[in-house]
Amino acid sequence: MSLRSSAVDGGRARALASRSRDGSTVRPRRMNPRARASADDGARARVESSGVGVSRRGNLLALGTALGSLVSEGPARAMANYARTLQDAYGAATSKAIAPERWYPYWWALPLAPYGSKATARAEAVSGEVWTFDQLQGLLDVLVNVRMTVARLEDGGLWVHNPIAPTPELVKMMRELERAHGPVKHIVVGSAAIEHKIYSGPFSKFFPSADVWLPPKNWTFPVDVPLETYVPFYPNGSPKTLPMESLGGERNVPWADEIEHAVLHVGGSSLRNFKDPWFVDTAFYLKRTKTVVLTDVMEKVSMQAPPVCQINPQPLLVRSMDKPGDAPPNSAQARSDGWGKTVLFGLLFNPNAVKFEFSGDIANDLLDGFTWDPSWRDDFEALVARPMFVPPILAVLAFPRRRDTVKRWSNVVASWDFESIIPSHLDGPFSATPEQFTEAIDFALTATPYEQFGANAKSLVDVDDLSVQLKSLETPEPLSMELRTAIKPIEISETDSISDELERV
Repeated sequence: MSLRSSAVDGGRARALASRSRDGSTVRPRRMNPRARASADDGARARVESSGVGVSRRGNLLALGTALGSLVSEGPARAMANYARTLQDAYGAATSKAIAPERWYPYWWALPLAPYGSKATARAEAVSGEVWTFDQLQGLLDVLVNVRMTVARLEDGGLWVHNPIAPTPELVKMMRELERAHGPVKHIVVGSAAIEHKIYSGPFSKFFPSADVWLPPKNWTFPVDVPLETYVPFYPNGSPKTLPMESLGGERNVPWADEIEHAVLHVGGSSLRNFKDPWFVDTAFYLKRTKTVVLTDVMEKVSMQAPPVCQINPQPLLVRSMDKPGDAPPNSAQARSDGWGKTVLFGLLFNPNAVKFEFSGDIANDLLDGFTWDPSWRDDFEALVARPMFVPPILAVLAFPRRRDTVKRWSNVVASWDFESIIPSHLDGPFSATPEQFTEAIDFALTATPYEQFGANAKSLVDVDDLSVQLKSLETPEPLSMELRTAIKPIEISETDSISDELERV
């Protein structure tokens, strides 16, 4: 995920994530995540896929063989190389020779792990109406899901949001949908982030009659190269420019009767001369199913990893290690622990609960040179307890520069009568109301970083301070009085004092 966020430190700021209507603090009801994670290890999330996959038994046999060779060198040697063994087993299981239907030949255009291997997990978000397709992306063994959403159009055909890598496996899945619901008509990118738009050209090669739509003022970091030049695969007449909004049936896009949208632009960067946006996201409202589809603005996370992460779970097992050489079994608890630490790594610059130890072997150190304080579990469970949250890099570095812009955009989204949200990462869909969405946005716009994320906010606060000193980002601006008056004040429990958090930093 390109947008990193931060977890709530030590569980102290959990009360800030939810407030009652009278403004008093309400602590989210804690489920029993460890009991849930210790459920039957054989129960795996249902993943719809096509083609020949790598069986779990085959993975375990390969892993067992590799571990056996290490054990023959002695227990100390085996423990020291356990993470490398898991990584090698993952590489073998995801090779082009083993899973050619999951191979994407243009991976070098965006060289993120797992590189050419792109397993796809399909799910039906709304029966007969909306489907999600997840693949993996990340660095090293910190892999999170990236999601494409597909909706059925009322007059036949399909609307595709944020296409992912068009592997043979994914294209086969799409052909099945086309046979049932008609051809792909529109390929729509809602974000300026390269990992969400780079596949739109290659994807469109398989659906050449579809129109491709990119958001306005769409630039490619770090240089402003048009995407159609960087990835020259678009059909004639594409890509088209998505209007800033299409509300109330305004017919400036072909799908306006069924899907409304509003584009969010956040600027304030020297890279864009403090004018053009460096963050772009678009909210789409699927009226018939009361679903909002967006990219990065809002997230939700659960204790267990999404199904696509568990097709080949070795990276989760590497990440589950509390300290170097701490070999975990392949269990539901280990996969849950690995997912929790993956989320903290993927959403934070520097999680407060982890320490990195450099031994001199950088290849091994980047895998298992980490020691986790037990407080990581509170950090992760606090995120899980939230109905939804704004990723901290947005809440700390982006949104404060254009608070009024964000609030006006969120007012448009909150005017829609939606019941669920499908973002492009982590959980999706998840239940959500306009009121809950508004509360999460308002909390991000008005609370301090430490009120939102506890001691884990420190790294982002340091970046924020440095950016102001270097004048690489604008100075944050408060909400105007006109927009602030409708926001309820934040209540902080006496037992959740922010001064306590600052003492831990």
